[in-house]
Amino acid sequence: MNYLKVFGILMIILLCIAMIIAGAFTIFTTVTNENDTNYTLSEQGERDPYILLESDENDIRTLAERGYAWAQTDLGFMYYVGEEVPLNYEQTVYWYRLAAAQGYARAQANLGFMYRNGLGVTQDYEQAVHWYRLAAEQDNEWAQANLGFMYYIGQGVPQNYEQAVYWTRSAAELGDAIAQHNLGYLYEHGIGVTQSYEQAEYWYNLSNSQTN
Repeated sequence: MNYLKVFGILMIILLCIAMIIAGAFTIFTTVTNENDTNYTLSEQGERDPYILLESDENDIRTLAERGYAWAQTDLGFMYYVGEEVPLNYEQTVYWYRLAAAQGYARAQANLGFMYRNGLGVTQDYEQAVHWYRLAAEQDNEWAQANLGFMYYIGQGVPQNYEQAVYWTRSAAELGDAIAQHNLGYLYEHGIGVTQSYEQAEYWYNLSNSQTN
């Protein structure tokens, strides 16, 4: 009788161990698969190249000093990358600000980036959102994508997934690859939209077709 009790107890213990192992394997498999397939939102950085039009730094500076917004923006970017001038983020901000004040969307977007990352200015998320928004409202897809990201993480604005979707979609429809990727992520996880794997796949594929 005692042997039967001991045997029964041992069987119960072995069954519990087997269930724990099986559960751990299932969790590990799920996490591994998710890590293989999940996407995360990403923010874009400064990427807008200046256009020298076969001109040198002196020509660009002359035009910038005459008030041409595109030249001011290009000169600001030259300071940002240290091309033909010493790298100087304060000068980058100076020239971007002059162009942004004229309503030049590319400069507004780039100035938002500088505030977002605290380059040449004190980091200020609200100012970043301010300049991103001004550029986004002029259909600058780079600013729209970044503004959507700010709403997604609640930086400089209250977190708002619907606004994140709105601005991300605007940029995605203008052909921005990162915004298309991010919109796919939002659809995949049902963030700010009704979950749709079909829509997620659609936007992921559009993004991938531009980056592959």
